[in-house]
Amino acid sequence: MQNLWWKANKKRLLIGIFVLAAAGAGGYYFYSKSMATSAEPQPSVQVERRDISSVVAATGTIQPVNMVDISSKITAQIKEVKVKENERVTTGQVLVVLEDTGLQAQVTQAKEKLDNAAVKYQRTVRLNAIGGSSNEALDNASMDYNIAKANYTEVISKLNDTVIAAPIDGIVIGKPLSAGELVAQGVNNPTVILTVADMSTMQIAADVDQTDIGKIQLDQQVVFTVDAYPGKEFTGTVTTISRKPTVSQNVTYYPVTIDVNNAENLLNPGMVARVSVTISQSQNVLTLPLAAIRTDKTGKYVVVIGANGQTGNVAITTGNTGDDRVEITSGLNEGDKVVVAQPKTQSQAGGAQQGSRQGVGGGRRMF
Repeated sequence: MQNLWWKANKKRLLIGIFVLAAAGAGGYYFYSKSMATSAEPQPSVQVERRDISSVVAATGTIQPVNMVDISSKITAQIKEVKVKENERVTTGQVLVVLEDTGLQAQVTQAKEKLDNAAVKYQRTVRLNAIGGSSNEALDNASMDYNIAKANYTEVISKLNDTVIAAPIDGIVIGKPLSAGELVAQGVNNPTVILTVADMSTMQIAADVDQTDIGKIQLDQQVVFTVDAYPGKEFTGTVTTISRKPTVSQNVTYYPVTIDVNNAENLLNPGMVARVSVTISQSQNVLTLPLAAIRTDKTGKYVVVIGANGQTGNVAITTGNTGDDRVEITSGLNEGDKVVVAQPKTQSQAGGAQQGSRQGVGGGRRMF
């Protein structure tokens, strides 16, 4: 009877045993994989001593402190341009000569009128002295002489204006106009013939974010770089802090002027300067990467890895903040191992949110 039952159920029993064995093996596999995953080491760094600086960054455009557009006081054609682009000039050096043919004729005519008026006035003075002419005639002769003299002086001034000299020492910036071109006088919009700039001292007009402007002070030293000279640092001094704001893309900035000694003659007008102003410095202090610092409603903390591999939260205070590191002023010692936060995937973020909800009400674990 037993043999008959065994024969009838042998196949079912063997299948059941196989299924149970497979399920057990699969469970062990997934359990082992889960344990291996949870045991993977977390990215970490050690607390290190370094120098760290708190810096305000800004960008600005470089321009010469003293740059003069050379224009004409009269309307005339250019007869000759005596300088070329990039040529160095000195104060008083002749730069441009304008056509003066018409003015020469006007000078000759004005001189004749002045001479005649002078002769007439002197004769009238002598006659008036002996009663040969009236006081009215003397006044008229005096007025004619003064008018002729003023006209002559004006024409001479225009003739002198046909020769244009450099008002400052400097370099010719850009290509000057050419001979034969007509230049117009004007107070508001005169024709610019050429530009001379004193390149020895330059200025940076930098825009500083309103959140940082309170940290900037007059006579503060700055460091800046330009794309033309990778790796080279230049220095300057803050000379002006404007109180008039500018707004760009809904961000408020304040213009700051920085003077720069261009003794090496490397800086050119229009270059973009990337400015760094060091606000405070700490030397040989405990530091961590910014990615290691965490914050909650009670303050800043880090996740420290103990000697046994366990982790715990430790409250800290911080000092100066640099580009990628922060000074640790309390809570840690040199060599402490700290977990570095990694960017979370969407699924990890969801799990973290669920875990944080489960942990509400618990305090930090200190060790």
